[in-house]
Amino acid sequence: MKKNIFPIRGVLLFLFLLFVNSFHALPNVYGQTDTLPGIQPLLELDGQSIQALLPVSLRPLIVVKEIEAFLQELEGMPPDWTQLRHSNPTEQSERLFQLNRQRDKARMDQHSLLHQPVAFLWSGTLRHFLPEYQGFSLALGPEHTPTSWGIIRFKPSELPSYLVAVPSSALREKLLTRQQAGEHIEIIVVFIGTFIPDESLIYAFSHDGHKEGMILPVVFVRNIMYILKALRLSWRSDHDEAELK
Repeated sequence: MKKNIFPIRGVLLFLFLLFVNSFHALPNVYGQTDTLPGIQPLLELDGQSIQALLPVSLRPLIVVKEIEAFLQELEGMPPDWTQLRHSNPTEQSERLFQLNRQRDKARMDQHSLLHQPVAFLWSGTLRHFLPEYQGFSLALGPEHTPTSWGIIRFKPSELPSYLVAVPSSALREKLLTRQQAGEHIEIIVVFIGTFIPDESLIYAFSHDGHKEGMILPVVFVRNIMYILKALRLSWRSDHDEAELK
């Protein structure tokens, strides 16, 4: 007896059409934060701290004491930069290589810290207004934070290819007016992610002529937040500022 294949074809056709329609049902780019993590709302602090905007599950590495406390837990003690520094660049590179290899190996036992989601900051500026997104393209740059461990410069990995900050309609008009007046509008970029276990920290020296000790934490980026920087904004609390003076 010949099998009836038409019901099977009908089911397959239905599934195919459902699959195609699912793409047409996707929201516009403004709302695709899951598929396009680089396109995010431009937030305002309104007197809050950055930490207050972060989920409680994240570990903020924003102010000096937060960064130093994390490094203390993860690494134990900072390196002796004077012992690593050498007038011969080849010898200095070899010393750094050996230090990084030793610390990478010792760090592999710190699984809980390395897999904990963290948040750190970069700086940014608004560039061109993009009508198709109703937002602004961005120019980004790293923060260099002096600490007792050396200069800390976070290194984000796997950044989205497209970065757009989308303000509310009311804020958008204000920002466009400010741009037309020639104002340079700064924002704070909050990267959220987890450390790359095999290369979570890189010890190096700065290349600015001072050759200061530098630590580059390498973080796989999973989400981004954009925050408008007020004219008189510091992400340190008054208590942190008093400690740094």
